Amino acid sequence: MTDTVTADDTAAPDTESPNPSRTMEIVAATASLAFMGLVLVMALNISLRAEAGPGQIDAKFWPTVLAITGIGLSLAQLIVAVVRPAPEREDLDALQSGGYRRVGATLIATALFVVAWNIGTVIAFGYRIQLFPIAATVFLAVLIAIYGARSWKAYAFFPLPMAMLSYLLFSVVLRIPL
Repeated sequence: MTDTVTADDTAAPDTESPNPSRTMEIVAATASLAFMGLVLVMALNISLRAEAGPGQIDAKFWPTVLAITGIGLSLAQLIVAVVRPAPEREDLDALQSGGYRRVGATLIATALFVVAWNIGTVIAFGYRIQLFPIAATVFLAVLIAIYGARSWKAYAFFPLPMAMLSYLLFSVVLRIPL
């Protein structure tokens, strides 16, 4: 008994790459432009405790710079999307199952993180507890779970150190209230 291999057996699985779409490119660039415009409005409305002195920067500076840079890049992408044909999509992977569920779970986790962050502090058992490090640790652990951590090490060595590093950098070193 010999096994014969036919051309059909060796063919790659049929994976269709998405077709290029100018409309998709324009919609994505327009959404990015709108989002960065919202970020700029929010950056300009940051309330300051004290105005910066001459030659100093205040809390509005970097968010404004990033928003303006984002607006510039979004405009450039919009111009490219309108002027040029849509790029080919052969480098994209096929749609994975559970992708929409993961995106939805990420959006919900992010919204809950922002709510917990805005609460700021709570007083429990006579102690004032800053919620940012706790909320950031839980948020990062949830994201790791959503996107498939493969071992306990991801939970042990990533969320807590990253949350504490962020807290120490911004709250303690830079004295930016979280």
